Amino acid sequence: MGLFSNNKKPCPLCGSPTPRLLATKVEDMPLCKECAGKIDLPDGALDRMTLAQLEQYMAFYEENAALRETFSEDYRYGFGLLSGALVVDSAHRLLRIKAYDSALVFGPENLQSFRILEDSDPLFTGNADGLTCHRSDVPDKVEALIPSIDQFMRRKQDFEHMEEMHRMMDRDRDHDHDHPRPPRPEFVCTPPVRKFRLELTFSHPYWKSFTQEIGAPDFSSQYPSAEDYLREYEEKVESLRELASRLQHIINPDAPQRREDDPQPAAAAAPAPAADPVAEIQKYKLLFDAGVLTEEEFAAKKKQLLGI
Repeated sequence: MGLFSNNKKPCPLCGSPTPRLLATKVEDMPLCKECAGKIDLPDGALDRMTLAQLEQYMAFYEENAALRETFSEDYRYGFGLLSGALVVDSAHRLLRIKAYDSALVFGPENLQSFRILEDSDPLFTGNADGLTCHRSDVPDKVEALIPSIDQFMRRKQDFEHMEEMHRMMDRDRDHDHDHPRPPRPEFVCTPPVRKFRLELTFSHPYWKSFTQEIGAPDFSSQYPSAEDYLREYEEKVESLRELASRLQHIINPDAPQRREDDPQPAAAAAPAPAADPVAEIQKYKLLFDAGVLTEEEFAAKKKQLLGI
């Protein structure tokens, strides 16, 4: 018997041998590797499942096989080396929130809405009504940091000048008499964006939502640059804009896209109220009495207003 097989505890789903160590379990019963590999559930969901509920999930997973076989990746957004990726099949409007091929596939009927946030502020939001690109105040925050960056660079130049003077003096003195030197200054500030965050809302039997944090640019501690920061920030936002467009295409490819500061379309003018035929006849009767209209003209107009 191999170290990683346990014939005394067959998988409760299929009866196959189960791992002796580090087995995935339901109701304290270990699952075989093949069955465990089919589990694509939110964190903690399996721990709350009974064996009967897991059997229902496995039936759902087999029904999802048709979408997995159809899925043809044409876009991927990576969240980081150990954080997985979101994968899209634009042609079929399908989505996976895990990088591996055996993960569940979501269709357009499953994805209800999404938000991409800068810290707590929306950057892109989408639903069946369309995609909205929200205004960001990050460029303003970066501009406000320029005086602090300039001040730091002056301090750094002064420090480096003093360091050079100390090196010159050290060549002429015994190192045992060196004086303590101040630490090299570092640029420290609260970045305009600490992190981005993706939030998906689903209509799905097992997934109600999905969230993932996404890294944001930061200033160099030794060579801070507003220009460099904004360039990195704009590249990141452009990649998130592409992600938002892909998600919006899945939800509703025909929905409009708009910027938050775009003017709203003008409301259609209300139709003029229908004229009161009795009041109109009275006006034409006054014209007839005044001799402006002939009897035949007045009679014709009266028939017209009454719909005779």
